[in-house]
Amino acid sequence: MKRRDFFRTSGLLPLAVIPEFTKTDIKLIITAIQVHVVKVNARGNWYFVEIKTNKGISGLGEASHGFTLKEGDAELLAEIKLLFELVKGESPFAVEQFRQRGLQKSIAKGKTAVTAFSAIEQALWDLNGKALGVPVYNLLGGKLRDKLKVYANINRATNERDANGRRLIPAFQKNAEEALKSGFKAVKLAPFDDMKPLANSSQKQIQDDIDYAVSCIEAVRKTIGKEIDLLIDVHSHLNKELAISTAKRLESSNLYWFEEAIDPEKYPEETKAITDAISQGSAGGESIIGREGFNRIITEKTLDIIMPDVKHCGGIQELRFIASHAETAGNIAIAPHNPSGPVSTAASVQVCATIPNFSILEYAFGEVPWRADLLSPAERFENGYIAVPDTPGLGHNLNYDLLKKYAV
Repeated sequence: MKRRDFFRTSGLLPLAVIPEFTKTDIKLIITAIQVHVVKVNARGNWYFVEIKTNKGISGLGEASHGFTLKEGDAELLAEIKLLFELVKGESPFAVEQFRQRGLQKSIAKGKTAVTAFSAIEQALWDLNGKALGVPVYNLLGGKLRDKLKVYANINRATNERDANGRRLIPAFQKNAEEALKSGFKAVKLAPFDDMKPLANSSQKQIQDDIDYAVSCIEAVRKTIGKEIDLLIDVHSHLNKELAISTAKRLESSNLYWFEEAIDPEKYPEETKAITDAISQGSAGGESIIGREGFNRIITEKTLDIIMPDVKHCGGIQELRFIASHAETAGNIAIAPHNPSGPVSTAASVQVCATIPNFSILEYAFGEVPWRADLLSPAERFENGYIAVPDTPGLGHNLNYDLLKKYAV
């Protein structure tokens, strides 16, 4: 008796739910790739990768922010094309084969190559789920939660500046208010971004810049009230001593975390010293690649919370490996970096649903009003959470009409 007939006659798998591609002898094979570039704003475009098969099923991944605007996207597009040759003509179920063939080579090349790799890896998982008719989280061991807490990163939406080039504090307050009106219960901003480099600044300039950032944080805290979580990203603008003294000044603002005061990958010992000295949770690691990159940070507990990005760390499977290592090390939470487009968010949701030590997920708030509708079904947030969809794959398809409207 054939396996398919056994399942049918045994009642273990009703015929109605057998995926269509299993009903023929034609194997599911990857045939083509398409990159959709969506115009967003001055911070950069969104890059959606769509992998197609001989069965008409497509898988989605995202490769946004894998290069600087100065560099341009030529390298990213070239890497996507090169890496596609590793999966063309292959089964989309051969995810580990693709990882073995491409991940370490991409890591050796750097962030752009790994971002291209990660996008294709996400698309393979999406294809697997859609082919089998199940959410990706079921392929990763099943979900642990039905919804995920999300914070609104208002930094990209806040651009109004004063005569000195600093973003206006009232603009941060306004966007924080808008995030609350949209139901978010957590808000993040990066008011240290307007600091001038420490090496080129006088002590007075440094103090003025820090005073501005502290004033901004205190103003936003007053605006959102005591019950809303407030997260601060420093983007490595300080040093160890300034980070510790500034964090102590901010204790009354009751921060959810104090993120990347210095680069944790370049300065792990100094980062741990900051973590040990401050009362707030320390977070970071948004640009770190792979398990190897996170190894020292995790084993030495350099940070309280690590932030692997599904686009830059090596994809869905690598993010899970990183999270498992952090769980084993003990008390290290996972809060994926994700100031990205809706496909990256969909991929992050699937993997975060399976992670025991998940904390909170990032969302780029207020960049464009049509973002949610780029996907079908549309991306939706409610009361500070995003639901984990039960639909196949990553849970969404592209809205091609809207995609065409905003395509580059």
